[in-house]
Order: sequence, then C-alpha cells, then structure tokens
Amino acid sequence: MHPMTRRIWLAAALAAIPPMQAMAQPGGGKTTTLVVPFAAAGPTDFMARLLAQPLGRELGTQVIIDNRPGASGNIGTKQVMAARPDGLTLVHTTVAMQAINPLMYPDQNFHPERDLVPVGITGALPNVLVVHPSAGIKTLAELVAKGQQKNARLNFATFGPGSSPHFYGTLFQKLTQVVAEPIAYKGSGDAAKDMLAGRIDYMFDSMTTALPNAKADKLVALAITSPERSALLPDVPTLKELGYGAANLDFWLTLQVPAKTPPEIVQALRQAVSKAVQDPQYQKNVAARGVVNLYVAPDQLDAFFTSETAKWRDTALSIGIKAE
Repeated sequence: MHPMTRRIWLAAALAAIPPMQAMAQPGGGKTTTLVVPFAAAGPTDFMARLLAQPLGRELGTQVIIDNRPGASGNIGTKQVMAARPDGLTLVHTTVAMQAINPLMYPDQNFHPERDLVPVGITGALPNVLVVHPSAGIKTLAELVAKGQQKNARLNFATFGPGSSPHFYGTLFQKLTQVVAEPIAYKGSGDAAKDMLAGRIDYMFDSMTTALPNAKADKLVALAITSPERSALLPDVPTLKELGYGAANLDFWLTLQVPAKTPPEIVQALRQAVSKAVQDPQYQKNVAARGVVNLYVAPDQLDAFFTSETAKWRDTALSIGIKAE
C-alpha cells in the first residue's frame, strides 16, 4: 500500500471510532452524576469531590456529586442500580458495600457483584485506632490489657453496621480477645464528636478525620491499618508491626455503574477513570488527607474485584459479621 494511501486509510479508520466521552455518554448528556451513598464530609464524599474535576475533564462533561446516605450505603447504591445504564450515573462506594453488606442485609433484593460493574479504584483509606487522652493509654498493648481485665466494659464507635470502623473493630476484638460493645453513628462526624468528648473508649477512625485530631493531640493514635506506616503519622505503628497481621487489609474505594451498562461504555469509563485517578493534582490532594494511591489498571479490575471481595468476605465471616 502506498504511504499516502495508508495515511488516508488510517485517518478514516480513526475518525470512525467514537471519542471516549461519546462512548461513555451515548445519550449526549451534559452531566454525569456521581452518587455518594454516605453523608457529606466523610471520606467517600471528599474523594468523590476531588475526583470530579479530573474525571469530568476526561469524560468531557460536568460531574456533580449527589449524597444519598442511609442503610450503610444501600439506599444510594440501589438508586444507581436502578438508573438508566448509559454511563451517566455512577456510585462511589467501598469494599464494605461490595463484600460485607450482602452478609449484613441478606434480604435486600440486590447484590453488588451481580448488579454493579466496576470502572475504577479511587484509592485506599487506612483507619487509625484512636483513644481519648483522658484514658491515659499510650500504646496498643495498654488498650488490650485494659480490655482483657475481668468485667471490662469497653465500647467502640462505628459509622454503622458494615462500615470500616465496625469491621476493624470487630476483627480487633477477635484478634485480641477484648470484649467491647459497638456504638453505631450516622457518620464519621457524629462518631468523632463523641470520641473527642471522651464518651467512647476507642475507635478505628478513617485517616481523614483521625489525622487532624491526632496531630492536635486531641486523640491518641495507637496503630494504623495500612501495610506500611503513613508519612503523615510516621510515629504510629501498623497493626502488622504490633503482631496483628490479619488486620492488614486495604480498605479501598471504587466507582461502579449498573451491570447492564453496555461493554463499550464500561470500557470507555474505565479508561477515563484510569486517567483521572492518575492526575497529579488529584493524587496530591488525596495523599494530603492520608489516602493511599492504590491503582488498578482497567484490564485488571475484574480479577482484582473477584479476589479482594472474596478476601474481605472470608474475613468478615471468620469474625462473625452477619445480619443485624
């Protein structure tokens, strides 16, 4: 084929391929809705808001955030499952919704693995085990010793059944033989308020809210759930360092769309999200809040979801998490 003919043929072939934003939005919509099934100002919410601009740039549309909290994320997630599968409505949710909620809400008429498909991982968010300074506890060993005392009556805060504080708090009890009662709150803000008032014995708080309180000495950070120490809290050891390697599980967050979304739209969204989460400004912004850059390439998403969901589900079953 003559070089000039080849160039003309290639140009025609490329012109026939729809642009990514057109594939992601075949209906021609000008707005993409990103549903956050949790309260505003929490980690799932702030990460979605930081991602909105780079994602909108990749999709060629405006991305708006719609908070739909309730039932440990089930309300907002069900809304997305019922949405038109055109790539214009996504949910920003967590591994807990994927792996733990089906165990806790078996009567729900949906299942994330069946009814949603992932289009990207937005990061992983460690939890920090914190206590109030008035407790006089400086180390994890001291907390465990207190909780193992005869007739010890400890409590710990959660953001509701199936949330990361609930999961880690329950796992912590099994690993240490500490007995404590979970106290459920609507979100991190309400839980932190009681924690700061000294009404809660301990909490596995998300890094985003634990960080400023630990830095200001309003709470004492005893351990972190990440595989390695955080540069933001370099003096806080990991649970693995302290002998609790079974708690070394990444709490990741994800964007998903209805399972009936056409494959070509899913692929276009995966490419867009992949570029958005690698945006330098996004990575800088979330890192400043303690988020770990957990990047999963588009062609590895399905395998990642399968293996990670099984890991979290097996751990949840091993610690007795079940329907409330």
